Amino acid sequence: MASDIVLTNVVGQVQRLTAKADEIWRRGTIIGYDSGWVRADADAAANIYGQLISLTAADGNDPGDNQFVACRACDIFDVDAPFTAATAQYLSGTAGGFTETRPTTDGDLIQVVGWSYDDSHAFLKMNAPIEYEIFLSPDPLDTTGEPGLGSADTGWPGPQVDATGESFYFKGRFPSGLVGAIAEARVIFNSINASAFDNDVSIVGGYDGASNVQDTGAPITAGDWNVDTNDLLLYQDISSLIDADFYKPGRNFAVFCDPDGITNDATVIGLSIRGWRLP
Repeated sequence: MASDIVLTNVVGQVQRLTAKADEIWRRGTIIGYDSGWVRADADAAANIYGQLISLTAADGNDPGDNQFVACRACDIFDVDAPFTAATAQYLSGTAGGFTETRPTTDGDLIQVVGWSYDDSHAFLKMNAPIEYEIFLSPDPLDTTGEPGLGSADTGWPGPQVDATGESFYFKGRFPSGLVGAIAEARVIFNSINASAFDNDVSIVGGYDGASNVQDTGAPITAGDWNVDTNDLLLYQDISSLIDADFYKPGRNFAVFCDPDGITNDATVIGLSIRGWRLP
């Protein structure tokens, strides 16, 4: 990026922000927040999403120069013509920058921060995260202890767990624009006069082309559901299973539930996961 870039059509200007200590940047830098205002970074080790575009330079080590002005969106003109016309601009794994190359390292944050008009002009815009929800049905490929593929009760189909403690699975993939901590992860059951639930839950995860046991989260032993009551949709909170080291953008995962005991029966409905991602 040239040193004499021109920023125009500024939207959502914010005044008198303070750069975090040891952070130094020039105008046109993409800024995120990590216990203070820092350069945004798509790198897997950082995952700091872009929230603002700096309109002024800043030096977090200089009390006379650590405040800056920023905006949520603007046009950029670069005399060096670094862009390819009509091409997406991604947050870079180089802190504060953006690139036309989609980050490819396992766990990198994928954030589209703009679009180029031609080789010298681009539009930058920082979008706020949005809530996402994933609902996964029990995997039909495992029928351990099950006659066929399960059963149905009061209209709710799925694997039926009872005193023999049949196991069941879920598998999925986290969004590539994942940000923040997981908000909710719960396994949902249809109670058939069920009680005294004791369920061990484990997880395994990995990236495409990487180890198939890259991370195993924080296993749950003797987990219980929310209440012992008949004719309700019960749930077991398993959010502690998916710890911060496991919860990464673009990671494949499989959840294994292995009940040690249950009185009467319950039908497994699904796994609900909720969190935040970039649009």
